[in-house]
Amino acid sequence: MTTEKQTGKPEIGAQKRVIKLAPALGDWTTYKPPRILVKKVKSGLYGFDRLSKKELTLALTIHYRFIQQLLKRFKADLDLAVELSQTQMEQTTYLSFFRPLTGSFVQCRLNVPDFSEPIFFFLEQSNANAIINYALGSIDLEPINRALTEAEKITLTTALNEYLPLLNEAFNQTLNGVNLNIISSPDVIMDPTVSHTSTLAAFSADISLADNPPAKLIIAYPGYTLKKLLAAHQETEDNKSLDFSRLPAKLQAAITVSVSAILGETTLTATELQQFEVGDVVTLEADTSEPITATVGEDFKLFCQPGLKNKKLAARVVGLQETTDIELPPPLPPEPLPQPPAEQEAAANPTTEMPAAEMPEPNPETEEEQFEDKFDENFDEDILDEDFLTEEQTAEIPEDKQPGSAL
Repeated sequence: MTTEKQTGKPEIGAQKRVIKLAPALGDWTTYKPPRILVKKVKSGLYGFDRLSKKELTLALTIHYRFIQQLLKRFKADLDLAVELSQTQMEQTTYLSFFRPLTGSFVQCRLNVPDFSEPIFFFLEQSNANAIINYALGSIDLEPINRALTEAEKITLTTALNEYLPLLNEAFNQTLNGVNLNIISSPDVIMDPTVSHTSTLAAFSADISLADNPPAKLIIAYPGYTLKKLLAAHQETEDNKSLDFSRLPAKLQAAITVSVSAILGETTLTATELQQFEVGDVVTLEADTSEPITATVGEDFKLFCQPGLKNKKLAARVVGLQETTDIELPPPLPPEPLPQPPAEQEAAANPTTEMPAAEMPEPNPETEEEQFEDKFDENFDEDILDEDFLTEEQTAEIPEDKQPGSAL
């Protein structure tokens, strides 16, 4: 007995993310999820083209937004009655995706200039027929199971290409220039250039157009292509600026963001650090003719010119983060100091003459001399009686006998 060695990647179980809406659930009070009676197969994430659970959930969210906008446009432009029952995002192999795909489908291909691998678009024949008829102004809903005519293909291609920018918007403008071409109908064919074991991520939506029963709309991506689209989408989301104008004014006033400014940087040796003393001046590498960098939050940067305002350090914005060539404007004149009320009134009325305050002239005399002068002015010699002696009489009296001498 001989054993044949298996070549290629073994078949793996599919991964699914499903959103069921009210039409699919029916009476939600009695709804019970179906029990899974088969043994669960652990799907190994082999290869670089496999999507993680986070990426699979993100892909489902993006396509859910797309299908909502698409049905709104169908209703507004074509006057179609629309209903969405269920959406699903599944990751499987290329062969496992095509096996259960039975029925009448219009198979299309989405061409994107920046991607070489094909993106497949499938639309069940009943929904394709409704779009063609309503685009032409007809309401004929007779089911057809034949291939589309050239006129029908042109009508369907034109109608669908008009709404493909909605898919580009859902992916944050990462599918620029996408267009649709019809490959076959009503049977689906496998692309021989795609490996049967390669990863395929497929989004499907059960939608009802006009009075038709729910039918599928499917968009299938090669795993590597969808990973690149999701990475570009996430990068755009991360770099998207926040729109604070949509927040209430009270909430905006409560939000605070830290702002820090750096005058400059330099490097010092260990020897220079040991020789530091109070009063030493450290020269920074920044040039005075170049702006300084102010950081708002964690990432956003501004280019500023340092200065003073209200006796505090300040920074005047001279450029944004994307600015390349920045030239510092001349410094603003210093702010005038606040004036007393009298000076403010004089400045407001320059014609009014204010009398100059009379300042007393300086007197070089000492306090003792001033007192003697004042005493001489107020002293009357007539009040002296005989008990008072003149200067000549006082000089003739011995010193020990003069009045006021020590006894």
